[in-house]
Amino acid sequence: MSRKVLFRYAAFSLMAALSWGNAWAGGGDNNRIRLRNAVGIELLGNSLLYSFYYQRMLDQSFGLDAGLAMYGGSDGDGSSFVAFIPFGAKVYLIPKNGSIYLTGGGVLLTASTSSGPFDEEASTLYGYAGLGFEHRADGGFIFRFTAYSLFANGGFFIWPGLTIGYSF
Repeated sequence: MSRKVLFRYAAFSLMAALSWGNAWAGGGDNNRIRLRNAVGIELLGNSLLYSFYYQRMLDQSFGLDAGLAMYGGSDGDGSSFVAFIPFGAKVYLIPKNGSIYLTGGGVLLTASTSSGPFDEEASTLYGYAGLGFEHRADGGFIFRFTAYSLFANGGFFIWPGLTIGYSF
């Protein structure tokens, strides 16, 4: 496929996505201005299985996110613990209650294990970028779907995320 054809396909896809977002955005004011704080749970997503998150909108089209997901367990002889701490930002492309958005950030992954006389700890950081759609209802309910690209150490993979939350 030539670069010219690839560029035309990308431009057409972007225009189609933006017009699709305008068609589904609905009327009403922009709840991201009135309801600036949001909390919720993301299933799958940038922390792989789930994460609880907080978002603060700085203006109608830009917000900052932070979250937490923890896994752990123990038996009589040892224990293990893994924590995902995602942080990032979202840029909303349409100033309506329903909008397509771009997101990006990083996830701090830390793990520890203890078994008898052995204790191990490790930490790493991986990045993410994604494209999604959010609907923020007048009553505060939030629904989001995001297609993430998670990347680390020169590799990447595509992973979905589904978010349910409440804004206030």
